[in-house]
Amino acid sequence: MARRFIVRFRGSAPAKEIASKLHADALVHVVEETSKMLLVEADEADLLHVVQPGPDVVIVPEQHYERPDVRPSIKPDRVKPPEPLKR
Repeated sequence: MARRFIVRFRGSAPAKEIASKLHADALVHVVEETSKMLLVEADEADLLHVVQPGPDVVIVPEQHYERPDVRPSIKPDRVKPPEPLKR
């Protein structure tokens, strides 16, 4: 099953050459592209067949985070009832 991966280029990585290889491969779909990163959809094995991670090329799976609910809400008080007086 195809997953999404982020391919990030650092330093002197040949970004244009790698991007053109990924665009040319039929098993890899480039979803979005910037000068330093690519978002690709592919099987991990197919992606690693085209480009190998190294010190200048980082490949990580795409991650999604749940957005916090910032709407104001009324929360019940968490105040303890007073303890009875001891005699």
